[in-house]
Amino acid sequence: MSFDLLNIGKNGILAHQQSLQVTGQNINNANTPSYVRERTEYLESQYGGLERVRVQRMIDEFSNRQLRTDISRVSFYEANLEQAEQLDTLLGDSTTNVSSTIESFFNTLQDANNDPGSVTARQLVLAEADGMVTKFNDFSSYLNDQEDIIDERLKLSTERVNSIAENIGDLNERIFAASGSQNANGDVNALKNQRDEQLRQLAELVEFSVVEQDNGGLSVNLKNGQPLVLEDGRFNSVAVKNNPNTERLEFVLRKDHGGGKQSEFVVRSDEIGGSVGGYLEYRDDILMPTQRRLGQLAVRITDTLNSQNQKGMDLDNQLGRKLFDLSQTQASGLAYEENTGNGEVTVGVLEGNSASFPSENLQVTMTSATDYEVVAVDSNGQPLEGADVITGTVDGAGNADIEEYGITLNVANTPAAGDRFLVKPAESAASEIELVVRRPEDLALASPIRVQNNIDNQGAAEIQISEINAPDDYYDAGNNTLLGTAPARIEVTGKTGNAYDIELFDKDGNSMGTLAGTTDLENIVGQIAGGDPDYDVSIVGEPSVGDSYSIEYNTNGFDDNSNGQELADLQRQQLVRRDGAEAEDPTMTFNESYARLVSDVGSRVSQNRVLRDSAEAIKSQTEALYESKAGVNLEEEAANLIQYQQAYTASARIITTSQTIFDTLLRSLG
Repeated sequence: MSFDLLNIGKNGILAHQQSLQVTGQNINNANTPSYVRERTEYLESQYGGLERVRVQRMIDEFSNRQLRTDISRVSFYEANLEQAEQLDTLLGDSTTNVSSTIESFFNTLQDANNDPGSVTARQLVLAEADGMVTKFNDFSSYLNDQEDIIDERLKLSTERVNSIAENIGDLNERIFAASGSQNANGDVNALKNQRDEQLRQLAELVEFSVVEQDNGGLSVNLKNGQPLVLEDGRFNSVAVKNNPNTERLEFVLRKDHGGGKQSEFVVRSDEIGGSVGGYLEYRDDILMPTQRRLGQLAVRITDTLNSQNQKGMDLDNQLGRKLFDLSQTQASGLAYEENTGNGEVTVGVLEGNSASFPSENLQVTMTSATDYEVVAVDSNGQPLEGADVITGTVDGAGNADIEEYGITLNVANTPAAGDRFLVKPAESAASEIELVVRRPEDLALASPIRVQNNIDNQGAAEIQISEINAPDDYYDAGNNTLLGTAPARIEVTGKTGNAYDIELFDKDGNSMGTLAGTTDLENIVGQIAGGDPDYDVSIVGEPSVGDSYSIEYNTNGFDDNSNGQELADLQRQQLVRRDGAEAEDPTMTFNESYARLVSDVGSRVSQNRVLRDSAEAIKSQTEALYESKAGVNLEEEAANLIQYQQAYTASARIITTSQTIFDTLLRSLG
């Protein structure tokens, strides 16, 4: 009996000693974030009594898995907002945004119209134009820098993911090895704590799921189901790869098949999660659209100002010239990997006719060596729903003007049928425009022609300029005058009721044609000469037979601000296309285009803030649930310490009692 008591006391004292050790360890690790509190589980033998003690981690696997998911979601929104909030602030700040410089430019232009002959006023306009271009260039450079920052973060993040995956694989092996020892509970639990901490760090980078195996190992699968870590310790690596179709770094999983063989799987940005997914979502859905829309706005402002300035006359009596250089805004097509030909594609701005220039990327498909299809695509290279597919054939030099997208297309070498190219005409355009006019005299504020009523006219009518178009056919630019073949005089040769006979003469006095019995006295040059004349005029009122009207070059018309007013009016006209999937006609003013850009970024930032706050609230609840099970409660541990101390003392007393009984028994026998 004393022997049984001695064995019971020994088992009890060892068990309670281990319980005291576990309790002490819990207390010592109360402030260790990765520590999971432990409890001793007393196991009864099949013969009754205490057989052994097992140390258990007090962890709720459901809340543990949910916590990792919540960490990924919070990290996703925090990474996204870290970059997006900076962009939102700069876009809305009056001292840094592009809108303020555009407004300032047009205000200064209006001041110059009040005194069109002033060289000083013109110089201020050019200074504001230079400031506007600089702001476009600087803001585009900032966006490019942001893209570089994202690329660097992606590279560092993938290195970190691989390091963590390797650590988890190593811990899987060590846990499997330690699980074979009956006395390794503490070691296994410590290893599991380390693995859980590694999983939480991984959750900050990417979102994943885990599957626990019977051998104690965990397999880790990315959100799309691709395995990252296997339960036997092997792991697949991740990397970022420059996709030639997009010139963007993409997140790829490299699977090792042994024997040096690997395969790669591109992980879509919406299937990554964590901070890596947040950075990619910011780049693809906020940064790049902003960059393209900024480029579209820069192209439309500079091209429309160029076109209008070319329709005027400057202070040197010369036709206006381009204010801005857009020749560097050409974009090379990025060939798709499956292309079989050696063709090359280049896209530029269709200067003077860029009204339909979109902010979206374009896909050019060569249906033969000379035939093409062009369509606007989304950030993943898929055609936009509702976008027009424009077809055509390049000329002998490989060129084509595509007015539906406001671009010029050049195809070099020999593409094969089916070859595709991704082109991004707007993406870097804002950084490539340049102010080329530096002389204030080159600002063409005056109209290139003037009209005059003959002093001997008897009717109650006057001639007015109705249109000034691109100067193609009627001007002698070398001598700053009209060509001899240009329309220069209109004469009313007859009248029947309300119908008039009109004859048009060129500068040399030759008849260019007549209108017989017409009641429409608008755009007379176009009615008689046909086509799209460089300029046109209308007779307003009731002329008399024999009345004549003259058109001449506006020599020394320096106080004329007709074209300057047309330049200023561009600010209020709808000149920017809204969407590549909508009608090609522009529907936004410059200010509306920029305001849309700002509001789109601001709404995404506001939405992500709400989602971030919601994710943080859910994460806090999950952490509380997790800590209620796994966290150390010092009051509870103090009570356990007393309990196990008393049990230890009682077990020691059993041993003492058994010793006394045994001694008494020996004395009675001897």
